[in-house]
Amino acid sequence: MASDTFSSFKRASLCSLMILGSSLVLTGCGEDSSAPQAEQSSMKTLNTQITYLDRSMLPPGSVLKVQLADVSKMDVKAEVISEQEIQLDGAPPYDVALEYDESKIADRHRYSVSARIENQGKLLYISTTHNNPFAEDAAGDLYEVTVTKVSAKKPDVTLTNTYWKAVTISGEAITVENKEPFVQFKDDGSTNGHLGCNNFSGSYEVNEQALTFKPLASTKKMCVSQMDIEAAMSAALAATAKYSINGEQLTLLDDSDEPLATFAATYMN
Repeated sequence: MASDTFSSFKRASLCSLMILGSSLVLTGCGEDSSAPQAEQSSMKTLNTQITYLDRSMLPPGSVLKVQLADVSKMDVKAEVISEQEIQLDGAPPYDVALEYDESKIADRHRYSVSARIENQGKLLYISTTHNNPFAEDAAGDLYEVTVTKVSAKKPDVTLTNTYWKAVTISGEAITVENKEPFVQFKDDGSTNGHLGCNNFSGSYEVNEQALTFKPLASTKKMCVSQMDIEAAMSAALAATAKYSINGEQLTLLDDSDEPLATFAATYMN
């Protein structure tokens, strides 16, 4: 009787060990939940179409560069998400596919597609607006971006023999009610113009970028309007110590390089 009981106990123990062993084997073959999961990247394609509105023909060797960038941070360089560069042949529009990782696109970030056309390092066209392809109103299979032609810089106008119309004084735009204030410089060192109410004349001295007016004589007419402009114009001329010309704009500066007044070159028909 005792022998039968011992045999039954051995069979029960053996079965328990076999079940436990099977459990260990299954557990060992199963997936380890603590193991790091491989990061899944979801690649998407942003199909863009780049165009410009004028009918200019691009010179041979022109290159189009298109970027998708994160522009959320204003004080740091934009993070480029995707970019493409293609050689251009023919007229626009130009189709460019930008491959990007969707996992890098955050809901609350701002993104923009920028485009530029260059030729031998010279910029010809550039996008000048914010182009967010993920905005709600940007739905569609093709995202369009328009680039604008870069204006060629006009050569600097000469100080002398130019009619300089006053545009701003002390940073304030001039509102003309009667005759516009202006100044002219002659090659012989003489100057003349209009202050806003009265005409003036006299002489000036110039040495490279240094410029000073000698005491100026003016008419003594009293005006109902523009006397404030006349006073500001007279003060600006009296304080002038330097000048600069950028294209068709003349700026008079004081001895601390602070701008006093700006003028635009004007051409009479």
